Amino acid sequence: MNTKFSFLIDILVFKAAWVLCVLATKTPIPQLSPFLGIILVMGRAWMTGRLKSSIPLALSSLLLGIIGDASLVQLNLLNFPVYPNLGGTPLWMVSLWICFGIMLRPVFTWFLDDCLRSIIGFSLGGVVAYWSGQKLGVLEFVHTWPTVLGIATEWAIAGIVFRFLHVKFPYPSENEHT
Repeated sequence: MNTKFSFLIDILVFKAAWVLCVLATKTPIPQLSPFLGIILVMGRAWMTGRLKSSIPLALSSLLLGIIGDASLVQLNLLNFPVYPNLGGTPLWMVSLWICFGIMLRPVFTWFLDDCLRSIIGFSLGGVVAYWSGQKLGVLEFVHTWPTVLGIATEWAIAGIVFRFLHVKFPYPSENEHT
């Protein structure tokens, strides 16, 4: 498959999963919607032969997301509306972290290929993503600047971990996917 076309499909699949997870509380199927997002990205990863190679990043993303977001909630920097959760991290956000981990390499490789780009890119991207979530009414920055700094720190740490795992667990070339 054309790599540009494949990249476009990966972006569209990730964005669709993002919508399914983030807007779960706004849908008629709030408990099911995040799982549909996971199924969508897992299906794409399986179809492209990338599912196995995405496991280390997906698991680390899951753990970093639960610990990081729950810490921001416990520190009274971030607030989520009532929804089933793990230590304060809503399950729709847990699902989103899994989707993100699975789609990290096909969508965000440019960031992962350089440590500084990982730290800066994920820090800024994390803040923008959470700010978007606030604008959609699915989360709240309790204290604006401290929350921004907390999110940026969470994502800087995630960027370092993702970069390390990207280097430690080599990504199969496009030829190995098909």
